[in-house]
Amino acid sequence: MQDSSVTLRSIGYAVLVHLACVAVVLLGLFWTQTAKPLSVTGPVIEATLVDFNAAALPPQKQPRPTPPKPAQPKPPPPKPPAPAPEPVPEPPRPITPPRSEDRIDQEEIRLRAEALERAEKEQEERIRKEQVDLTEPPEDELARKERERQEQLEDIRRQREAAEEKRKIEEKALAALQVQNKQAEIDRQRAIEAQRMAQLAAQEAAMAGNEGISDALQDRYLLAISNHVDRNWSRPDTMAQGFRCMAKVTQIPGGEVIGIDVSGCQGDEETLRSVEAAVMREPLPYRGFESVFSRNLQIPFCFPRELCQRQ
Repeated sequence: MQDSSVTLRSIGYAVLVHLACVAVVLLGLFWTQTAKPLSVTGPVIEATLVDFNAAALPPQKQPRPTPPKPAQPKPPPPKPPAPAPEPVPEPPRPITPPRSEDRIDQEEIRLRAEALERAEKEQEERIRKEQVDLTEPPEDELARKERERQEQLEDIRRQREAAEEKRKIEEKALAALQVQNKQAEIDRQRAIEAQRMAQLAAQEAAMAGNEGISDALQDRYLLAISNHVDRNWSRPDTMAQGFRCMAKVTQIPGGEVIGIDVSGCQGDEETLRSVEAAVMREPLPYRGFESVFSRNLQIPFCFPRELCQRQ
């Protein structure tokens, strides 16, 4: 009995061992079927390592290239994924009536929208009116522009008239200046000529005489002065015959008279003024008589002149 139990036990262990081996074989087969190879689209790229330091080294014998390995067969394409389950629509929610606050907010939004719409319409209307005003100005605007244009034309006309008047004034002033310069040149030439004639007269007076016997320079000086004032004396028609006057004269070097006294002369007022004018008209003779010049003189005036030559 004991041997038979041992035998049965051994047989049971052997059966268990065989069952375990069969289970391991089945697991290996199952694992081989579930592990699938990777499959990626695109060509196979072979990377080649390049040594940049090898360029500087001397060329070495390269080993013979090994023949390429035969290409392995491409794995089968992967199976498309299973479609995702369609979403289950949610059941509609029950519609709840709006609260009083929501109704107030909606009313405010509606009022704001209406106000914004009215503002936009008013803006469009104002822009349209402005465009109409620009394209077709009113009569008042046209009148204002015409008035401004007329004022500008009037201003331009006044400016032209003022410029023309100024030009005429300048031309008159230029003409007057030219006449003045011309007259000044004539006066200057006359003064030069008068001075030259005075010099000639002084020289002639210095050499002139009255058929007397004196050859003194002092007598010639007094005779030259007497002849000078006699030439400048314009005798008035009211002068009486037999008029005699001794005028007291004060002069400075050069012959310019600075004072005359005819208070001792007998005659009417016009005659006395003619005596003063004869002395003051031109400077008295001076050149050639510098050595006998006298500041104070007494010059005789007679009508007729022969009265002054009598004692």
